[in-house]
Amino acid sequence: MGILVFLLLTAQVIDRVAVVVGNTVITETEVVQEARLEAFLNQAPLDLGPETRKTAADRLVNQQLVRNEMTIGAYPEPTDAQVESALKRFRQEHFNSIPAYRASLEKYGITEDQLKRHLKWQLAAIEFTDQRFNTGEPSGANRAAPGATDDPFEAWLKQARSQTKIQFKQGAFQQ
Repeated sequence: MGILVFLLLTAQVIDRVAVVVGNTVITETEVVQEARLEAFLNQAPLDLGPETRKTAADRLVNQQLVRNEMTIGAYPEPTDAQVESALKRFRQEHFNSIPAYRASLEKYGITEDQLKRHLKWQLAAIEFTDQRFNTGEPSGANRAAPGATDDPFEAWLKQARSQTKIQFKQGAFQQ
């Protein structure tokens, strides 16, 4: 009995649930990481306030819905070479040196491995949307404004969200 009491008294919250998408849990840590990565990629000021976390969580919900669909359709993942190429291109476009790049990673509180996973996800999502929702327009052609119903991806995403139980845990988005 003494050990059980000790274990109960020393229990700590390791992470909290921020959002539940169907059967998938998105943690507060994942939400904060998404906000950090988005700020880093845009070289924007780091803001981890409630609104930014809510926006990041919303992106993660959309990403989970896409992941679910990608799993069903068995879409291929990008290769390591494609990820390395995307990373190199990003570094060259945004930083004048490797030390500046590394300093920025540190400033935003992310690792290169986290960035690579994020870039891999972006490449996979682009390939998925190109294959699944190709409208016959040349790559890079202007799409309808976000939220417009004539954009096949936006229409699919809206339908997927309406058919999936999504629960945002309010405590995760307070100060």
